[in-house]
Parts: sequence; C-alpha cells; structure tokens
Amino acid sequence: MSDDDMLWDDDDPVDSDDDSVAVENQYFTSKDLMDQNIGKAISGFERVLEMEKELSGERGEWSFKALKRLVKLEFTRGNFDKVTEHYTQLLKCSSFLTPDQLFRGINKVLDLVSNSDSTDLILKLYDKSLNSMKAAKNESTWFKTKYKLAKLLFDKKEWAKLTKILEELLNWCKGSDGNEDPKKASQILDIFSLDIQMSMERKNKKETQELYNKALDIAKKNPGILNSRLAIFHFCGGKILMEQREWEKAHSSFHEAFRFFEEAGQSLRIPCLKYILLANMLLVSDIDPFDSPEAKNLRHHAEIEPMANLLVTYQNNAIHDFEQILRQHNKTIMGDPFIRSFMDDLLREMRTQVLLQLIKPYTRIRIGFLAKELKYQSSGSRVITC
Repeated sequence: MSDDDMLWDDDDPVDSDDDSVAVENQYFTSKDLMDQNIGKAISGFERVLEMEKELSGERGEWSFKALKRLVKLEFTRGNFDKVTEHYTQLLKCSSFLTPDQLFRGINKVLDLVSNSDSTDLILKLYDKSLNSMKAAKNESTWFKTKYKLAKLLFDKKEWAKLTKILEELLNWCKGSDGNEDPKKASQILDIFSLDIQMSMERKNKKETQELYNKALDIAKKNPGILNSRLAIFHFCGGKILMEQREWEKAHSSFHEAFRFFEEAGQSLRIPCLKYILLANMLLVSDIDPFDSPEAKNLRHHAEIEPMANLLVTYQNNAIHDFEQILRQHNKTIMGDPFIRSFMDDLLREMRTQVLLQLIKPYTRIRIGFLAKELKYQSSGSRVITC
C-alpha cells in the first residue's frame, strides 16, 4: 500500500450487528481489489451503497467510506463527471457524521483534486463543499475550506479569482457594524498573508506597504497572536525595507521571519536566508549570519552555499572570485529577480572598496590598470594623480 493510500485509510472498526457484517465484508473485499482491478473495485463499492441503503433505508458510515474510495478511483480514471456525482452524494452524509469527520473526508478529496489540471473540476467541488457547509451553518469549516481554496488559487496565480475570494473571506470577518471583528484577528491576518504575497507577486508596492502596516497594527492590538502568523509579514516587510535601502532594518526583519519559517519547516526559510545574506553584504556587517544552529545547518544547502561563498568573497573584496561565483551559479543567484535587482549595488560597493585599496600605495596610477582590476572597459591611456 502506498503512502498516499494510507492517507485515505481511516477505516476504523464500526460497531456492527449481524445484519451489517455483510456490508462491512463487501467494503473490505472491494478495497482489496483496488490494486488488482479498478473496475471490479468500483462495482464493489457501488454495491456497498446499495446494500447499506437496503439494510437501513439510508446511507451510513460504510457508504461514506465507499464514496471516498469511489471519488478517488474515478479521479484516477479521469472520469470527472462520476467524481462530481459521488462527491455530491458524499456531502449528503453529514447527518450521521461529526463536523470533524466530514471535514477530514472533504479535505482528503479536495487535496486529491487540487492536483488536477482541470480548474473547472476543482472550483466545482469546492463550490459544492462550501454550499454544503453554509447550509449546515458550519461557519468555522466554511472559512477553513474557503481559505484552502484561496491558497490553491494563489499557487496557480489565479489573481482575479483569488481577489474575489479574499474579499469574501474578509467580509466574513466583519461584525454587524461593518467593521473588522477583533475576535477574528487571527483569520484576518491569514487573509492578509495571502493578499500581501499576491501584491508582491504583482509588484504592487503601494498595496504591499498598506497590508504590511495593517498587519503590524493588528499584531500590536492583539499581543496574543502567534508570532508564526507574522512571519510572512516580516518577510515581505524585509523586501520593502530593502527597496527603501534600509539595509539594517531589512536584515532584522528577514532574521525575524527566518526564525519562524525554520521553526515551522516552511520552504520560505530558504529564500529568506538568502535575503539575510544579501542584506548582510549591503549592510557591510561583521555579523556572522550562520551563528545560529538553524542557519548553520543550512550552510551547505544547494541554494544557500553559492550565496554564502559570495558573502565571503564580498567581505574579502575578492572581486574576481565574486564574479566567478556569479558565473558558475548564475541560475541559483541571478535567477532570483529580487537578488538580481541589488547586484549593481553590491558590485558598486565592492569596486569602491577595491579601488580604495588599489590607489592607497600610489601617487599616480593609470586608468587602464584600475579598469582591469575592477573589470571595466577602458582605453587605459589616461593617468590620474592620487
């Protein structure tokens, strides 16, 4: 059995009498057929639905389990109409399930279809899920599912659809007076976290700054909010501060974000550490960015090591080695548009430091010699007095 199949295995024993043993046996017989004959497995699970309805006049827990399997099998076969049909039936099982059981089942299906190239199927199943939750007045589950959809649309860069959903989520967080409900501060920050990342992706600096300020204001008013929720704002705030040439503040902001990204094991810890190294160079700081165990453990990461080596050459004013690293690891370093946008600043600062070292022992020096050392093009005929 694959790891993926184990995620679907919540087939805990169900209290049963003699009449339901046949239904249970039919379910497990069908489950055993999944790896051998999908067609027979599907027919077997459909028989579970019929048997349980014949037994009690309605569907029960075995039907719910069978429907989850049917959704998965039909999705595997690319039969999306059947996926939708079985999922619609699954949502009607809410009468005999706890909200947590239903939400777990829904989550498994939505995680499965999220890998589909069919945006129509994804949106259709999410829409059915959300309507079912709204009808059941399960507001907490509705918000979690709607937010899950928002994250999916962010990953797919569906900005228009995402904007609309974020507006709906934010409206849900408002009280009867039309203002944001202070009791929903954590949810509001979650919404802003996607919004600010979308603004960064779309290079909307004004909106990014506004969301950053709003998030910090909410955090200030609600000291009980988990710091991990603020990590993305420190990260985006660091980018804003870098663009404002506030190197020291940016360095602190990235460092704060990195701590929480690393703690949570989030993938953003890698670009965040790269930006710490970038800020460290621009700041011309003697602080060792790898002094913490968390950062030290990533020193030889494939994405981090080129930047770490770049920092060493920068600190040593080894301009030839610096440019060699850039050539050797062009994709890793210059492939990041944010880092690339500051490369002129780095080279200018490094050349300035190298220039000061070069001219120190001389009273007169040729421009051509300086150009060669600084990797500039020059005719080399001009002499300057130092």
